[in-house]
Amino acid sequence: MKCDWNASLLKQNCALLLACVFVFSASVTVAQYEPKHVSAIRTQVPIKLDGILSESCWSEAPIAKDFIIDRPTPGVAMPFQTEVKIVYSDIALYIGIYNHDPAPDSIMKQLTGRDQEGNSDYCGCTISCYRDGVNGFTFVSSPTGEQWDARENSESGEDVSWNAIWDVRTTIARDGWIAEFMIPFAAIRFPENDQQNWNINFFREIRRTRQHAFWKGVDPLVSGYLTQMGTIDGINNVKAPARIFLNPYASSYYVRSENSDYKLSDGFNYNGGLDLKLGLGPAFTLDATLIPDFGQTLSDQLILNLSAFDIQFNENRQFFIEGTDLFNKTGIFYSRRIGFDQPIGFYSVYDQLNEDEEVVENPVQDQVINAMKVTGRDSKGLGIGVFNGITAGSNATVRNIETGEERQIRTSGLTNYNAFVLDQNLPNNSYINVMNTNVLRQGSDYDANVTAFQFDLRNKQNRFSLNGSGAISQKYGQAYKDYEDPSDRGFKNSFYFSKIDGQWTWNTGYYLESKYYDPNDLGFLQAPNSAGYWGELNYNIYKPFGNFNSLWSSLNVSYNNLYDPYAFTDVNVTGNIGLNTKKFFTFNIMYEGSPVRGYDYFEPRVEGRVFRTYTNHMMGGWISTDYRKRIALDASVFYTTYENPGRYAFNWRFPPRFRINDRLFITYVYSSQNHYNDLGFAYAYEDEDALNPLFGRRDVISHTNVLSVNYAFNPYMTLNTRVRHYWGYSDFKSFYSLLNDGYLADLDAEASNLNFNSFTIDMVYKWIFVPGSELTFVWKKAIVNSNNTIPSSLSDDLTFTMGLPQQNSFSIRVSYFLDYHKMMNTFNSKRKQI
Repeated sequence: MKCDWNASLLKQNCALLLACVFVFSASVTVAQYEPKHVSAIRTQVPIKLDGILSESCWSEAPIAKDFIIDRPTPGVAMPFQTEVKIVYSDIALYIGIYNHDPAPDSIMKQLTGRDQEGNSDYCGCTISCYRDGVNGFTFVSSPTGEQWDARENSESGEDVSWNAIWDVRTTIARDGWIAEFMIPFAAIRFPENDQQNWNINFFREIRRTRQHAFWKGVDPLVSGYLTQMGTIDGINNVKAPARIFLNPYASSYYVRSENSDYKLSDGFNYNGGLDLKLGLGPAFTLDATLIPDFGQTLSDQLILNLSAFDIQFNENRQFFIEGTDLFNKTGIFYSRRIGFDQPIGFYSVYDQLNEDEEVVENPVQDQVINAMKVTGRDSKGLGIGVFNGITAGSNATVRNIETGEERQIRTSGLTNYNAFVLDQNLPNNSYINVMNTNVLRQGSDYDANVTAFQFDLRNKQNRFSLNGSGAISQKYGQAYKDYEDPSDRGFKNSFYFSKIDGQWTWNTGYYLESKYYDPNDLGFLQAPNSAGYWGELNYNIYKPFGNFNSLWSSLNVSYNNLYDPYAFTDVNVTGNIGLNTKKFFTFNIMYEGSPVRGYDYFEPRVEGRVFRTYTNHMMGGWISTDYRKRIALDASVFYTTYENPGRYAFNWRFPPRFRINDRLFITYVYSSQNHYNDLGFAYAYEDEDALNPLFGRRDVISHTNVLSVNYAFNPYMTLNTRVRHYWGYSDFKSFYSLLNDGYLADLDAEASNLNFNSFTIDMVYKWIFVPGSELTFVWKKAIVNSNNTIPSSLSDDLTFTMGLPQQNSFSIRVSYFLDYHKMMNTFNSKRKQI
């Protein structure tokens, strides 16, 4: 049965839904949590960082106590007292946290390594120096002294990649445990005032009872953790120190590779460079990497991609993920474009070959020469970010088969990537953000420019939010001399209105991306030329009830269409409900589906053609057992039915977790994705001088196995290993031509099956021998292969994969942290002694 969607009916239903939500939300009252305040005292006594708090200044400092639980029972006093004291010197803030516990031998303290979350108690603090409700710095310690830190942002969340230079020492006492933090003023950014007045909050988790609490209570019904902080004063006449930090590094690699003929090649190479961090006044920092070395970066998790869209991979290079939250708001900055993208002329090489030539080498990536960024926020709440990265040009080598003569074909020139952002904090935790990205290429290749904005405006009670964004993209240069060509430029915009506090929350809005909007030279967008409307309703219970600790649920309905020409594409409905029991067993039930037939304008891969999609319904869910147990389990199962007979999908995931002891932790993940009688694009063929898409009915199957073994020798030394095998294939059954109305007709045709394998090993030994200084040894193994023969079983495929050409890389890298200001003070002090 063919169905057409009535857009006016959808809008009427959305209006009715929102009216109901207003009725529900009007009856909700928000619990009030008392404000809290603490003072710090200055000390002239040198503090020995030992986790004992024996200096006299600690006994004189005011105490912050009486923590309030936020989970699992919000608003209840923490059963064990926690006492916090703050003192400071000219150069650092010292925080002592005494975590009382009547059973210190029961304190959980799994070792995991820096910035890793384990099965352990912890305590820490968040500091918001500008009191804007949007930004902050978090410092955390476990009972063993393992460090965890992050930059906080109310929009983008926690940036765990941020690594400040600070220290902590801990001890286990007869009635609990103590953490003594030393946070240099150079590690944070604060206003240039004689009297500092900051927002601050302290927190603690007792892992064996899974009780988490804050000093200044945080109400889960109120939007935002950074808007619910206490205050601190008493920090007077401190100056932001000169921040000149150097991290010189040296690295060495031994690489052993096999080519397609199994011929071995190996070699050593040596690298050296410098990471620089320079303070520009009290609030801004310049970060630069000169002659960068990214050879120890974690391997990408490659998969078989049959879709019409690119895959967005995670950024694993430390320089490009640390402190980049300012650049991520508008969605036009994707740092993997720098040094990971194929050279712009990669495929043009094959069009320039003579009949008697072959390609000897064609680099798949441009090399990063250097990169820098300036970030910070001034006392008036204006955040400024500047980014610049430069990649070298690339050349392909081609050889004459008969004479052996070789020549070079340029595939890319020197390329300059730039980004500039202004982010202004506004009253009521609101903000407006404006950003520009620009890519300049040497030679005749085109250049690109994108300008975007985003705002979030909230009312005084922080209950409602109006969010909007927009962007304009343009390509220019010698390749785009005709500026009247509409494909040179495009635009997007979106607006949505939300209720963001209380048990009932909702949002509704629309988005639009024009046909030629393209931010992909330095951003990421799978496909433009789309628009749509949506409405979402959420209901949450944060306080325990019956046998449960909490409940969450959501319902989302979206209506989507092609922008140019305007045409309906699909309606999607998603919903889920989840519960956490009082035994900390968590489960979630989900539904996602398209209740009416739609139109897919992207799958045919030929402009102007469309594929009729079928109604489908996916049901499934996941479970997660109590992580406090030595053996825990996460598992998920999803089943999808389709309107067309014989087509269905069954996907499941099984990842058990084994905590052998407090040092050794093992996880295993098996994931199986099974799409039977799937319909999709096979290839395009010419018929009567026109390009036509060929579709196929196929089974698309994938198996993923990941084994991770993590061992911590101590809080500063870890050995982590990840072994991953991915096998994905597409097995064609029959073929169809695509008719003009979007339906399929049987066609006698052939196409090759697709078989893809990826096997990687990443073994990383890391030793933080002094704060900010590391020694790392890495072994990386990589096997990647694509062919047309499908093995009969997973074990056969693994055997086949292990016999393929492979590459092994062994590397060692040493970096050492140097504080120029501290070095000069030490030098001057010794000179005076002489």
